[in-house]
Amino acid sequence: MTEHTDPAFTSDLALERRRVNTDVDGIEYKRERSLMGVWERITVRTEEGERSIGRPKGIYDTLTLDRMDKLTPVEIDDAAEEVAKELCNIFERENIRPGRILVLGLGNRELTPDAVGPRAAAGIYPTLHISREDNELFEGFECSEIAVLAPGVSSSSGMDASEVTEGVCRMIRPDVIIAIDALASRSPERLGTTVQISSTGIHPGSGVGRHKKAINLDTLGTPVIAIGVPTVISSDLFLTGVPNTEKRRGHTMLVSPKDIDGIVKGAAEIISGGINQAFGISY
Repeated sequence: MTEHTDPAFTSDLALERRRVNTDVDGIEYKRERSLMGVWERITVRTEEGERSIGRPKGIYDTLTLDRMDKLTPVEIDDAAEEVAKELCNIFERENIRPGRILVLGLGNRELTPDAVGPRAAAGIYPTLHISREDNELFEGFECSEIAVLAPGVSSSSGMDASEVTEGVCRMIRPDVIIAIDALASRSPERLGTTVQISSTGIHPGSGVGRHKKAINLDTLGTPVIAIGVPTVISSDLFLTGVPNTEKRRGHTMLVSPKDIDGIVKGAAEIISGGINQAFGISY
């Protein structure tokens, strides 16, 4: 686990923020193997735990897989099933009723490393309109009412994603939001291999020092489950032996693997497949 001391760059992964070799009161950590990989589960229970990793109290469960662009279709389906089971587990632990779900695909669909959210959202089968138009047909599906929103980015719409989401929430009143986004990591080996699911919502841009309005229970009045896959890392992390003051004289860049198209495609299929299996219509 690589440490990075530059305050301008942190990580979106709770696993990378956890203190290594230090027992912190209020943080529980478990590791367990699964069919597809390894789950590492962090639960933050106290304010001391919050201060330790810089994240609010809640659940942060991380699945480590093989590179998503290398997975076979069968392995993609198996990984999606892992995500489905974990979502159901978190909903049960948080006492969330999945009656009506808003799936929120965050990010810029035109920028591949940032397109995990919109591409995953495109793979979700919406059902809210069926419920409204033909309730008898909808009840036969035995699934949640699902609405899908990909609000884009402020540079293309002039509106922040949190503003768009707030307006939609007032109209459809979901029981829960599932927010999907690309994440930043400190570790190259986590790019395209990791899925983080958390119960505390999402802070767009926080992993790269761009703090926008949070999308969480406090800001929306609705529980927000966040699903993310790391796709970028700071170029500073490759400048070993160079003082931070020297690094900052240049232009820090976010870089992604050369096979990012395949990674994002695999990530979107795993996440959308997991949500469809857990709460929607799975074909």
